[in-house]
Amino acid sequence: MINYRTPRGVALFVLVLASLVACGPVPESTPTPAQPTVSESDEQATPPVVATPEMLTLGDLSVRITNAWGDLSAYRITSMGASVMASAPPGSSSTPVGHASATPGTTPVARERETFTFMREVLLPDRQRQVVSGFGANDHEAIMSGDRLFVRGPVVAQIAPDAPVDTWISVDQTLIPDGSVFSQLLGGLPQAPSAPLSALPQRLWPQQVRDLGIVRVNGRDCQVWGAADTAQATGMRLDYSIAVDADNLPCFIETSAGGAVQGYDEYEILDSLTIEAPAAATPVSILPGLATPAARD
Repeated sequence: MINYRTPRGVALFVLVLASLVACGPVPESTPTPAQPTVSESDEQATPPVVATPEMLTLGDLSVRITNAWGDLSAYRITSMGASVMASAPPGSSSTPVGHASATPGTTPVARERETFTFMREVLLPDRQRQVVSGFGANDHEAIMSGDRLFVRGPVVAQIAPDAPVDTWISVDQTLIPDGSVFSQLLGGLPQAPSAPLSALPQRLWPQQVRDLGIVRVNGRDCQVWGAADTAQATGMRLDYSIAVDADNLPCFIETSAGGAVQGYDEYEILDSLTIEAPAAATPVSILPGLATPAARD
């Protein structure tokens, strides 16, 4: 979960990317039933237990995906979910909603929600493109090329108030502190996304995942695994479908509650990708408040 805070009372929003890393307590794995007593001769004839797909845990899945993720050079992530738009006084915290770490319905007070789309293209080692819509004043397009970060769209009014929203601005990305308000406004840029489940807490590793069958996604045959969680605020059951291909690369992660899909992250593995910097952009300096670390709950 990424909590977004905007400086000086501007609109705040929450972007949640595909992951289970910030979930509440996950139900303990179902205990293995006690085995019936067998005679010594029968025990000697019993073959050793071999791990089967049904015994795969979230920890196993995390390791497999993380190891495979490190070999990627070009990919696209498209996230869809729900956002909360609200005005807030300085220093107030945002309400987590959306995909994976929390979902609409888990907040104590109902708020107006809108659908958001978050698309990130990555071409390693140093190029990214991002398009965000559905967050009102925080909508934007951003391109990272080398040590320069280019941004245009409504969010520019918070970064460079005098710049037109349809004009590209340019910022030296080496001056953007990791975890700063500026980085939070841009969904984590300039850092590249981490592998899904890469930060899964050790306490969640033992949960066994369920085999939900095979589906075809963007030309890939993907094995779908199911996991469950319980929302801390309401006790509502959250269900997760995690699809991976034969190379252990993610195809999608879907979050649902009460039988309704709340968030969906789709992963496209690309052979090639072109990301070009704008032909012209206006250099700007980061406002002091945007360079400070983002507040945390």
